[in-house]
Amino acid sequence: MLPSYTLGPARLALGTGTLQYGRLVIEQGRIADIVGGEGPSDFTLPARATVAPGMIDVHSNGADDMLFNRDQGNAVEVASHGYAAQGATGFVATIMTAPWESMLHAASEVAEAAHSLLESSRISGARCLGIHLEGPFLNPKFRRVHRHDWLLPATPLRTRSLVEACHGALVMVTMAPEAEGVDEAARWFFDQGVVCSAGHTSAKYRDGILAIGLGFRTLTHAFNAMPPLDHREPSILAAFIQEPRTTVQVICDGFHVAPVMIDVLYRTLKERLVLASDYMAPAGSGYRIEGGVVRAEDGTIAGSALHCDRAVRNLMSYASIPFEQAIVSATAAPARLLGIERECGALARGKRADLSIWDEQYEILATVVGGTPVHGVQHLQNARATKVG
Repeated sequence: MLPSYTLGPARLALGTGTLQYGRLVIEQGRIADIVGGEGPSDFTLPARATVAPGMIDVHSNGADDMLFNRDQGNAVEVASHGYAAQGATGFVATIMTAPWESMLHAASEVAEAAHSLLESSRISGARCLGIHLEGPFLNPKFRRVHRHDWLLPATPLRTRSLVEACHGALVMVTMAPEAEGVDEAARWFFDQGVVCSAGHTSAKYRDGILAIGLGFRTLTHAFNAMPPLDHREPSILAAFIQEPRTTVQVICDGFHVAPVMIDVLYRTLKERLVLASDYMAPAGSGYRIEGGVVRAEDGTIAGSALHCDRAVRNLMSYASIPFEQAIVSATAAPARLLGIERECGALARGKRADLSIWDEQYEILATVVGGTPVHGVQHLQNARATKVG
């Protein structure tokens, strides 16, 4: 792909909930301008194609048959290509609760692999945007598949060790606000610029309000691994729904959360709803895909088999909304959650040319990272060849 080129014309889902028709001018990996549909273009697209920002998955346990916990740095490149095929241009690698030294080692290896990809002169897939630690500071009663004997109280030494192991790549930590030592840990993580996410928690509404005051700004997989949203004794979810400074992550596969509740969440939250996959390969003995989700040997839900593009199509269906609105929850909303909205998450002048290109049925045609096509290149090359010929 040329360092500078014009792409389109196409429908442009801007990442703001709106749609316009036009062309994108790309220069040196960034969006230099958005112009009208009439005029010359270097690369045309199939009829009724839609260009949207590249999607961002803030909660990924791996890709294909690899897990970040188990396969560590080797899983990063696999995930980079796997996510590009879904129309995602960025993902956050999740390290789940494990023996302490194993967590530290996995975090270090994933961070090193992520840095190597970013420093590579050749862009070949989605970026690893950092590390998400899901544990070990969780509530044992809501631990789900996180082993009880691996859960730990939060201490200053442990929080600092986690940050150091990630070599500057730690972007989010899921903790139970009520777990021992978490109040101090949350303040410290907040000061370090790490996003604190509440999850695997028994917290009720009042606890949630206090957690937000401590610096928690998002909620991990809403409805799952937390008390139900009771009408007389509301859970922590009610606090995060009510507080406009926060976002709420949801696994939009129709199994973790019923479609009608996805609809209710979207009607309440709109652009504050974040689609997160919690993808987990059914790797290892005792894990299997059953009923649309990945389950442990005892039947406990361990993660999803969800891809980012499917999550968007599901949200369109469950909430009865058009693509240009649904895509916000997979692009601009996660970018704001991670604090990178100035760089990506929308189609606007100056932002990175991280793009997902969709066909008329909202299936992925191509993915562009920093102006470079990394998936579906043939759609752009064939279009250019047709035009030139």
